Amino acid sequence: LEINFHLLSICIWQLLWWAFPLVLISTILTALVGFYVFPYGWSWYQCLTFGCILAATDPVAVSALLNEVGAPPRLKIHISGESLLNDGSAVVFFFVFGGLFLHELGIEGLGRDSTVAEGFKLFFRMAGGGAGIGFAFALALRIILYKLDRRMEKEETVLQVAATVTIAYLSFFVSEVVAGCSGVIAVVTTGIFTKAFAGGLIS
Repeated sequence: LEINFHLLSICIWQLLWWAFPLVLISTILTALVGFYVFPYGWSWYQCLTFGCILAATDPVAVSALLNEVGAPPRLKIHISGESLLNDGSAVVFFFVFGGLFLHELGIEGLGRDSTVAEGFKLFFRMAGGGAGIGFAFALALRIILYKLDRRMEKEETVLQVAATVTIAYLSFFVSEVVAGCSGVIAVVTTGIFTKAFAGGLIS
């Protein structure tokens, strides 16, 4: 994971603001366009679901350009760090608003009805729970990589790779399927803290 954890920790509150409240604002603004401008007659919850899909940004081309022109590291961490987090927040918003839209269709067994307070509670449970699970798996991976680094030759890195890939998949599965939280946020958190705590242990 090519990210400077020190700069990320300095900018974390700005990144959280951009990745969560501003993604929600972007979702609502996009939903307003879908509701009032598009001629499709979509319901409000359908427009919110549509807005969630378009709200997250993908800065791959921008990041490559910033590297070419020698942009300041803090600017690059703002863009790359926010992109890591906004994918997870958009997935959580999609889960919340998509569930309301499916419930609105009236098909038995699909979706769920919830108040605004319940929606916020679900959001914080999915986002916070996913981050906590990701942090726990990052610590577990750090211990595994430490043991492998001490007991193996430097050329024998296949178990390190297998452990890293396995932990990534496990963090998603446990968060998404077992705990009912955000698997995307869990994987992102695992990657960030693995870079911070165990980056030097990976051969």
